[in-house]
Amino acid sequence: MRTFDDKTCWVVGLARSGCAAGGLLRRHGARVVGIDDADEAAVRLRWRNEGLEQLAASAFDDLLTGGDRPLAKPDLVVVSPGVPLDNAHLATLAAGVPVIGELELGARFCRAEMAAITGTNGKTTTTEMVAHLGRRAGRRAEALGNVGRPLCLVAEELEPNDLAILEVSSFQLESVKDFCPRVGAVLNLAPDHLDRYPDLAGYFRAKRTLADILPASSAFVTWTGCPEAMGWTTAARRVLFGSAEGGAHVFFRDGCLWVTIENNEQPLVEVSALSLQSPPNLLNALAAATIGLALDLDSEAVASGLRDFPGLAHRHQLVARHGGVKFVNDTKATNVHAVCAGLAGFPEPVILIAGGSGKGEDYAPLRKVMDMVRHVVLIGEEGPAIGRVLSPVVPTSEAGSMDEAVLLAADLAADLSAGSIGCEVVVLLSPACASFDMFANYGKRGEAFAAAAIKTGAEPVE
Repeated sequence: MRTFDDKTCWVVGLARSGCAAGGLLRRHGARVVGIDDADEAAVRLRWRNEGLEQLAASAFDDLLTGGDRPLAKPDLVVVSPGVPLDNAHLATLAAGVPVIGELELGARFCRAEMAAITGTNGKTTTTEMVAHLGRRAGRRAEALGNVGRPLCLVAEELEPNDLAILEVSSFQLESVKDFCPRVGAVLNLAPDHLDRYPDLAGYFRAKRTLADILPASSAFVTWTGCPEAMGWTTAARRVLFGSAEGGAHVFFRDGCLWVTIENNEQPLVEVSALSLQSPPNLLNALAAATIGLALDLDSEAVASGLRDFPGLAHRHQLVARHGGVKFVNDTKATNVHAVCAGLAGFPEPVILIAGGSGKGEDYAPLRKVMDMVRHVVLIGEEGPAIGRVLSPVVPTSEAGSMDEAVLLAADLAADLSAGSIGCEVVVLLSPACASFDMFANYGKRGEAFAAAAIKTGAEPVE
């Protein structure tokens, strides 16, 4: 096991990942300097709001906040995912000082088998689903990484037979060095994070890092419907999900999910038995089954796990009902591709709530998925921009708060439901934007949506 005795380490970015990294470093003897561009009061408020005060208390020897520059030169720098590698603190480093991310640090202490899951959409659901499949197979399986629990929190305690299922963002992939998961998966690619990358090609290059780092002993999993990832070279064994005609090893046919094991196709589970039935979640089930089988999980355990996976909060989550109106929270749809995927094939009329803080995306693709949308209620900074794109194809209204938006949407949905005998109508929060203009994070936005639905008289759904 590595030791950091007598070493000075910087941790840049003091949210959840930074606190986890600082704690691991200190447990192994390092003197840790925590650095953040926000002032100390803002950092401590962040810790309090996110329940990080106890973790932070054991993570840092010194704090430098608000742009202060450290004097002592570090032996190692660990950056949090939200910190770009051109950060001003990193520009002052002497040549040869290693800079790694929290994911890389945790992986160096992790003895468990690792699967890394990236892509633009579906990462969190697929990560949690694969961990669920692992537990169904009798393994300790932890969902970690970008899902909210940093690898550094538990890396040291995981055993070789355990599974670390990691949601990995493009930001995290920018700073890996020796990270070597047994399975690496790219679920899909679409425009995102163009407020961080100079162009779409830069975002895709960050994602491609996963294919580049995998050795021949690993498996590279991707979707036949993702031409970019399908075209990438990799030393790893390629395992595909999606279209059988496109060469997929896991696919849907005749109402079943089929898998190819030792060149033999066999049905694994009926589609009607899958716990999640929305189009994005059916694709997530294909991906999770593929990753699970690439980890050599028992096929019966995979089938069982796909049948009873409970789903996640904030992702196509039914939160309330009132008469013929359903309130569905999809606050995690923070980019255009996620909204398009979620609305594709939607079976019921929709009143859509969209908007938030921008990420540099083009909203034009939303026009193509408005078939079941009867009205769009616009919120946040990007509401007017989305309205300009959608108003030629669907009626729009603007709202100044989540409560106002949900009340307006509920009234529109009730009128539509009353005029359509036997037809349920969905009030869908699917923002296509980040949350930071109005909320601390997407979870708080989803909670506000659910609370606003209850205020309209809807009954909560547990």
